[in-house]
Formats: sequence, C-alpha cells, structure tokens
Amino acid sequence: MKNEEKVILNPDQKVVALKTLKDMFFAVKQLHDWVSEDNLSQEMAGVLPHLIEGHFSDMSKQLNYESVLTKEKEERHQRIREAYGRICDLEKQLGENKPIDGLKEQLQLLASKISDWWNKYGFYHVSDAMFTEYGLYKARFCFMLDHLYTFSETPVTDKQNRKQRIQELIEEGWDIYYEEGGRSPKLVDNDNNRSRLVKLIRTRFPSAKIGRTRNWCTDDENVFVYRDIEVYIYDLRDIISLSEVQEENHD
Repeated sequence: MKNEEKVILNPDQKVVALKTLKDMFFAVKQLHDWVSEDNLSQEMAGVLPHLIEGHFSDMSKQLNYESVLTKEKEERHQRIREAYGRICDLEKQLGENKPIDGLKEQLQLLASKISDWWNKYGFYHVSDAMFTEYGLYKARFCFMLDHLYTFSETPVTDKQNRKQRIQELIEEGWDIYYEEGGRSPKLVDNDNNRSRLVKLIRTRFPSAKIGRTRNWCTDDENVFVYRDIEVYIYDLRDIISLSEVQEENHD
C-alpha cells in the first residue's frame, strides 16, 4: 500500500469527534432495531434521521468534508443566524444606550455582567438573579469550581484551563478542599475564605452586602464547604461600572 496522508486531530477535536461518532452510532443502532422489529413509530421516524443527520454534519466539519448535506444545512440556517444576530445586536444597543429604569434589555445586560464576572473569576454560576421593586439586585452566588460546560467544543482545553484557575486561586490564598481522592474541588467555609469573599464582593460592588450563606459537610473528612452566598447590590451603578474597573484579584 502506498503511504497516504493521515487525518490527525488535536486532543479537543478528537474527543468531540469520538463523542459525535458514538452518539451517531447509538442513533443508527436504535433506528436499525426498530425498523427490523417493525416497531418504529411515526414520531421517531422523523426524530432519529434528523438526529443522525445532525451528528453526520458535525462529524463532516471535524474531518473538513464539505458534503452536499453540510452545505444545505448551512444554507438553511444561515438566514436564521443572521436574523438572530441582528436581534442580539439591537438588544445590546438598547441595553447600553437606554436608561436603567424599566428596560428589560438593560436589566439583562446588568445581570449578565455580574454572571460573566463571577464565572471568569472561577467560581461559576449565579442563580435566582432578580431586581427588586426598590431598585436593588439580589442573587445567589454559587461555588462550582469543577464545572465544565457540557456542550463545549474544546473539552480538553477547558479542563486544563479550569485546573489552572483552581491552582491560581490556591496561590492567591483561597482554601480549596479536594474530596473523592483529589477530585471535586470545593471552597472551604472558614474565616480566611469568608474574609476574602467579603473583600472580593465589596471591592467589585461597594454597595453590596452578603446575606445568608449556605454550606454543607463533606462525607469523608467532615469539612464544611460553601454551597452559595446571597448577595445584595444596592447601587446599580456599581454593576454598570464593572466593565470599566480593572480586575485586581491579588492581595
């Protein structure tokens, strides 16, 4: 056999490609079984081919194979993506240019600024965010240090970045506890971390106050770790200025 050029995928592409192939295999296998047993419903006759088509299209992109199917799918959705992009641009412009009071787009923009900042810092996820009738922001700031985005296209890189960020938090002075044999990092509920959390929140949002905190006890060594903290921001101008303030994460 003559030597042929090989398709070599990087680690992220390889993980995504193998997962796509596995998902497509199960969908094809299920369709095969139901057809052979005369047990294919009308609903699944539409669902499974569509699912297989989607997996095949994703796999084609990974292999740089521009099939007719892939081109047709891209053309079908191109106009939809362009329309959606115009809507997103319009909502962003409304959010940035209109006054605060009463605008849904502005409130969404404010909430996303906080969520993005908390995620980027490394703790991930803001839950139950709301703006009260008295003009303040309230939410639960959660602690999910080992979170990885389920549908990411770069799972290997994401895992490395997450591991690196946790190490940086430790070097900054945060107390991190690992359970399950060195996995599943958690933020310890102790005086050191409590003081750091207050400083972190108040530095970013001077009008903020931390209300109720929730923790839980690990099973292996009975260490109390944070689940979430309740945060109130009384002056919404603190949020608006968030993107303009340079982050200072180190002592």
